[in-house]
Formats: sequence, structure tokens, C-alpha cells
Amino acid sequence: MFIPPANDPLLEYLTSAILQNGHRARAARLVSRMLLHIHASTRALPVPIVREAIMSASPAVRVVSHRHATKTVFMPIALTEKQRVHAGVKAIITASESKPGKTVDVRLAREMIAVVQGESRALEEKVRVHKLAMVNRGNIKR
Repeated sequence: MFIPPANDPLLEYLTSAILQNGHRARAARLVSRMLLHIHASTRALPVPIVREAIMSASPAVRVVSHRHATKTVFMPIALTEKQRVHAGVKAIITASESKPGKTVDVRLAREMIAVVQGESRALEEKVRVHKLAMVNRGNIKR
């Protein structure tokens, strides 16, 4: 089995997103177990699956709302690459909370596989944000 390098930036970022109360070793262990569950479920290399899942769940824009008197105006704003990755990781972690499984690593692995298969709530959230941005694209700040 291919063991990813210890300093893969995407896995470090995922570890930081899972991190709670400063327990980095615990978060790194969860990411490692998640990779193991993905490999056991798919019999494929886990890191490309994680990378594809995060990129698939990452929106290209975000929508900010501004109030003008009594009217709320929505403005789409393009995201940088780092902001996209952050939004994708956050969406996957949020969607994994509703997956069956006792531990975080099992739920995250199932969610990553679901995203790659196109059956995730994270993808639905991305589509919702993109539709809202398309409807309000005339409100772009110039």
C-alpha cells in the first residue's frame, strides 16, 4: 500500500480542520485512520480520493448579503484557492456529521467516498451556493 508523505499539505490542512483543543496528535491519528478506511472500502490509493473529494466539494464563489434600507442584496464573490479548499473541507466535515458511524474517522471516510460518487450533502450545498450566485451575478461590486 502507498503511504503518503508525512507532510502532504492537504492532509495537514485536513488535520488542522479536525483539530480540537490543541490535540494535533489525535487529529493526525483520525486522518490516518480515515485514509485506512478509504483504502479498505475502495481498494484504491486514499490520498487521490481525498484530494478529488475536497476539490469536488469546494465552491468557486461565496455569496455575501448587504442590507440597503429594507432590501437585502446578495453579492457573489470569487474565492481564492485556499478559501475554496477551506470551504470544501468545512462542507465535508459538516456533511459527515449526519453519516452513520461511531467515530469521526469512519464518518469522514464514508463522506469522502460519497462525495466522489456524487451522493453527498456537501455537493448539494455547493450547487445551492452556485445557483444563488448565478441568480445574483448582476450585483457584482465593481
